[in-house]
Amino acid sequence: MDIESNGVTNTHSVEFPKPDSRILNAWANDIDTTEDGAYGVSLAAVEVEEKLIAVRRAETLTGADWYVAPIGTDPDDLESCFRLEVSGVDRGGRSVVNARLQQKIIQTRRGASNLPAIASVVGFKEKTVAIQKVSDEK
Repeated sequence: MDIESNGVTNTHSVEFPKPDSRILNAWANDIDTTEDGAYGVSLAAVEVEEKLIAVRRAETLTGADWYVAPIGTDPDDLESCFRLEVSGVDRGGRSVVNARLQQKIIQTRRGASNLPAIASVVGFKEKTVAIQKVSDEK
């Protein structure tokens, strides 16, 4: 899987077990599968590339899904956290991933939070993750 983080691309080997019929039936909803899969893959990619781990879910309207922080950070101390906005796309090429990343960057800027943000998009067809730290500049 290629992980592009802030303009630098690294390739990582990722292995998943082949799902049996029970697993396929449990994840028969494509929207939920893409969304939940993107959470897992994105959180793993952010840990590998940015050395940040999930400490808690973000509140509604913060422009993000998760709070991530350096390993060992007190989860109640949000001052050292980043907001992480995650999305996944199950179809389309790199241009689709990049377009979604731009949407997520805009979303984080509009969020009701003063914490710094990171946007991440998982492209399942492309086997890629795009991660971008978000500045306040438009």
